[in-house]
Amino acid sequence: MIILITGTRTGVGKALASHFLEQGHHVVGCSRRPSTIDHPQYRHHEVDLTDAKAIKAVCRAIRDEHGRLDALVNNAGTSNMNHFMMTPEKVARDIFDINFFSVLNCCREATKLLQKSREPSPAILNVSTVAVPWALDGQLVYSASKSAVDQLTRVMSKELAGFNIRVNGIGLPPVRTVLTRTVPEAKINDLIERQAIKRMCTMEDIVGPVEFLVSRQSGFITGETIFLGGVN
Repeated sequence: MIILITGTRTGVGKALASHFLEQGHHVVGCSRRPSTIDHPQYRHHEVDLTDAKAIKAVCRAIRDEHGRLDALVNNAGTSNMNHFMMTPEKVARDIFDINFFSVLNCCREATKLLQKSREPSPAILNVSTVAVPWALDGQLVYSASKSAVDQLTRVMSKELAGFNIRVNGIGLPPVRTVLTRTVPEAKINDLIERQAIKRMCTMEDIVGPVEFLVSRQSGFITGETIFLGGVN
């Protein structure tokens, strides 16, 4: 498969890219900084995903090299753990720019290439968070931006069904990434206690569900956001 994954320099994006490369797929990744992956079947683009023209340029490069796309994983995102009264409007808008509007633009441009896929049911997968169903205090703007992505997933799945393109989401619990490294350990432990499976989510826990949701094995699943760890 030809897979586009956003935010591949570190964390979940890098783990996913490495996994799919090990499986023999071609991966196109992007981040604002240089690549940390060295593989002959990996192509990296240094882009600001809030720039719609940059997203078009990435998809144009994919079209020129591969002629198609089989899956898109919208992984790139940012967060701000703060009371909404202490969150400046610019910070809130910046969070929505990367967490929602860049996802919308990536989907718009990638859809043109997904229609050329040789897979029976090419897929879009959007990364969400348990902060949405849990309505965590101190994460209003972040969870609102991801809630918008969850709604995007539901509506877009219907709008793209006629093109045989599936759209799903995966909601992540606490996992060791740059987004959580500044969160106090006590806060992380409290969140883990809310899960049905009471341990920290690992990269290994994520790659399996992601691989399933972008593969033909999940060809009859669309419009769903699956939350890991057991949301209760």
